[in-house]
Amino acid sequence: MQSFDFKKILPHLLIVLGFLVLAFIYCYPALEGKVLSQGDVSSWKGMSEEARAWHEKTGENTLWTNSMFGGMPTYTFYVPDGHNYVGRIYNVVTNLIAKPVNFFFLAMLGFYILMSTLRVNRWLGAIGAIAFAFASFNAVSIVAGHDTKLFAMMFTPIALSGMIMVYRNKYLQGAVLMAFGLSLMLCSGHYQIIYYLLMVMFVAGIGFFVDAIKKGTIKNFVIATIVCVVAGLLAVAPASGTLMSTREYAKQTMRGGQSELTFNHDQGKKTGGLDKDYAFQWSNGIGETFCIMIPYLYGGSSDEPLDKGPKAGEIMSNAGYQMVPLYWGDQPFLSGPVYFGAIICFLFVLGLMVVRSNYKWWILAAAILSIFMSLGHNFSSFNNFLFDHLPLYNTFRTPTMALSIAQLMFPMLGIWGLAEVLRSDANKEELWKKTRIALGITAGLCVLIGLCGGMFFDYTSTRDSSFPPELVKALKEDRASLAMKSAFQSALFILLAGGVIWAYLKNKIKPNIVIIGLGVLIALDMIPVAANYLGEKNFTEDNESAAFQPRPVDQQILQDKDPYYRVLDVTRNVFNDAIQCYFHKCIGGYSPAKLELYQDLIDVHMSKGFTKPVLDMLNTKYLIFNGPQNQAVAQPNPDALGNAWFVNEVKWAKTADEEILDMKGPVLGDTAAATGSFDPKHTAIMRETFQKDLNGFNFGKDSTAKIALTKYGLNDLSFTSHNSQAGLAVFSDIYYPYGWRAYVDGNEVPILKANYLLRAIKVPAGDHKIEFRFHPDSFYNGDKISLISSVVLIILMLVALGMVFKGKKEAQA
Repeated sequence: MQSFDFKKILPHLLIVLGFLVLAFIYCYPALEGKVLSQGDVSSWKGMSEEARAWHEKTGENTLWTNSMFGGMPTYTFYVPDGHNYVGRIYNVVTNLIAKPVNFFFLAMLGFYILMSTLRVNRWLGAIGAIAFAFASFNAVSIVAGHDTKLFAMMFTPIALSGMIMVYRNKYLQGAVLMAFGLSLMLCSGHYQIIYYLLMVMFVAGIGFFVDAIKKGTIKNFVIATIVCVVAGLLAVAPASGTLMSTREYAKQTMRGGQSELTFNHDQGKKTGGLDKDYAFQWSNGIGETFCIMIPYLYGGSSDEPLDKGPKAGEIMSNAGYQMVPLYWGDQPFLSGPVYFGAIICFLFVLGLMVVRSNYKWWILAAAILSIFMSLGHNFSSFNNFLFDHLPLYNTFRTPTMALSIAQLMFPMLGIWGLAEVLRSDANKEELWKKTRIALGITAGLCVLIGLCGGMFFDYTSTRDSSFPPELVKALKEDRASLAMKSAFQSALFILLAGGVIWAYLKNKIKPNIVIIGLGVLIALDMIPVAANYLGEKNFTEDNESAAFQPRPVDQQILQDKDPYYRVLDVTRNVFNDAIQCYFHKCIGGYSPAKLELYQDLIDVHMSKGFTKPVLDMLNTKYLIFNGPQNQAVAQPNPDALGNAWFVNEVKWAKTADEEILDMKGPVLGDTAAATGSFDPKHTAIMRETFQKDLNGFNFGKDSTAKIALTKYGLNDLSFTSHNSQAGLAVFSDIYYPYGWRAYVDGNEVPILKANYLLRAIKVPAGDHKIEFRFHPDSFYNGDKISLISSVVLIILMLVALGMVFKGKKEAQA
């Protein structure tokens, strides 16, 4: 038996090293110590700051934060510790290389693994990897700070590779690769991309089933399917702690829950989930789909450099603007087009004709499905059906994200098709015929749009109505000109690629020249578009944005030694800005998965003005607003009720509508006295469903009755109470039915719900110690599963690797 031949893996290592070098060259400012300015990452820093700082200070496994929306679980954005050891591998892998180099490198590596699984020439696989990594959607997402989405996308090819290996009867290696890839995706926490992958796997499974029927290999199909199911379960298990708690949490959120209100309820929602209008807000236009081949067909982004639109740019430059709004689609705004590459689109069409494997049909089906899904409300009959009937689908938003499926399918089939063209036994005359057809379809479409775009598009946006007529005219001309130029440029790249293939099929150049030539053309086609949205301008010298430097008003409020109060900052977008949460415990914040109860409160009592009694019961101690010189100033709220108080009476409500509407009162800033105003200091409004809990409980309060906070924590709170009578205590903390437990003198007592979303408990007469502890069983039980399963998966991965190397050694013996 010979020793392992290092020379056989050397080309792969050199290619991977090349990926790393290319990623660093593209992201060269990172080598200078500069960092990306990413909006969503800044939001994450804001929303997670309290939990992160508390964990660093105490070592506690913080699962709750009070910094946003009065208080909420942290499952969807921060879980510091657990026993998911695959998660620790994920942290090492994703943080080993500087951002954003890591995104491009992992994207290229993952796609290269996929093409190696398909047994495609390694150099062709490398070209496809570059195309997949430098698709504009990746660059745009990096700038936006969609890190978790990107990592999930980067690990998608690995999971798909494992599935393909399983159906090729490499059961152990394939199952481990599939499980490991899926498990890494789950560690990212971006369930929408994972959901899309599962849809691709389902479509692929149908394709494998049809293929098995044709070949008479149903037994192998059944075995492979069972192996894939086991691999999927093994992938899910290490993330059990987070998944089980998130699933539990989802039932109470605006994504997975359903409001009990009838007057404020979207009748289009059948089983909870998001409102359709909100979920479909970023729907791809039908014509906009062609941006996958013509990047600037719809103007590019909502903020393009002035030179991209010279006529409108001149007008806006004179007015002091530095960017021009060239995007004219119907999405609210756009940071950049979803561009797969003109050459990749040409190769995809060619691949449909030349790839002999039946795999191409499920690849095509997955690509078409993703395009249909991306249309959202622009293909309402199809997408409404999915939204209403597909499990969990109504918890996701931004339909354009579905194009991440096609972004993988297009280069996958396109590069595979190119490999078929370069086969030594191929019929070159037949291939040239099919190449001409692919050129006619793709380059022909580009030329048609370039010459006759005005017949199909009007290049106007509904947002243009806010601009003066002169600017609207200039914008329309610039958009039409940019679309024509982009269409002709795409046609040119396609024709050049076709020319390289023609030269090969006519025996004028060797296959190596084809690979080099197409690789260069694809890079020249795609990288400049990506660089338009992610370039040097997106890097900054500062590690921390100025946003995380406290303003004078923040410093003033932070001098308050009270550890637990809330702030309403109306100088910011109250419910769509998480930066405020970096410094304060806020009434607002930003989260796409707010508690449904709190969203109801926002809709009814905070969307058209802030109901004063509601702010008081939430212990809103400070208000921040713009003063006379437009400087942010703080105003104390003397009516804030503190952390807890005893009430005199309960007002019973029969329905959720009645409960929340009874909390009426003057709006903040309204000096007129409101009759019948809700007085939370003396009255608690409770649903009749809790009436049985208070039967026979006679409560009241004396003149000295009080409840004082003695210990502040994220997972636990302690109070002392004094009252000569038995009392009903209301706390300014948000009611959440899972995980929170209340204790009086160490004895557990039930937590009731008052004032629609606050906690309340019964307290005996006298002096007592009251404690609240957050210990969600869903997380800690799931974490035990995480420990065992992640160890098992890692061991299986090592065994599979050992078998691969052993097999190579035996093959050389």
